[in-house]
Amino acid sequence: MSGTLYVVATPIGNLQDITIRAIEVLRSVDFVVAESSSRALKILNHFDIHKSILSINSYNEDRKSKNITERIGRGESCALVTSAGTPCISDPGNIIVRRCHEMGLSVRVVPGPSAAVSAVSLSGLFADHFVFFGFLPQKRSKVKKILNELALLPYPVIFFESPRRVVKTLRIIHEEWGDREAVIFKEMTKMYEEVLRGSVEEMIARLDSQELRGEYTLIVAGREKKA
Repeated sequence: MSGTLYVVATPIGNLQDITIRAIEVLRSVDFVVAESSSRALKILNHFDIHKSILSINSYNEDRKSKNITERIGRGESCALVTSAGTPCISDPGNIIVRRCHEMGLSVRVVPGPSAAVSAVSLSGLFADHFVFFGFLPQKRSKVKKILNELALLPYPVIFFESPRRVVKTLRIIHEEWGDREAVIFKEMTKMYEEVLRGSVEEMIARLDSQELRGEYTLIVAGREKKA
């Protein structure tokens, strides 16, 4: 009989946010596949769980997926985790999940923390509908093209951004979309968690003079409907 691939959500910051089921699954599987072996090891050690960890990234996932699916096919069970939050969302893992489905192997989800959903619920924006984009590309021309495609949507748009690029991204958004309402989340659920609310222009002015560190999630309001 084949084993099971468990897609396991892990904390985005505070380790106490892990679910009871996630701990049980991590204890029961034969091995763990992780985007970051050091991050996975930190979580496993915190809960006194000892498992072998196989690391993957966007460059080697395709190659390593064959060995992983073969092991699951032989009866081993595996937990797929990302650096933080829910796997396969702006992170590696989709190839492994897809190949397990194609091979008829069991795939189960262990739901839990998600930076995007957490940000929406905390934003205060009207977000019955929203668009998740994740990380924008590096090239300015590609960023402008994507923002142009999203410009007319009446829904809030969620972006992930690094500290070294967050102000640069806000400036491009201001150029393309104007001065929309925005909410910025820094280090969500961690010790130095911070939520900033205001216009895009206000966010630029506030962050431009700071030495930025940590992880950032941006939500920018959608285009206002004209009367």
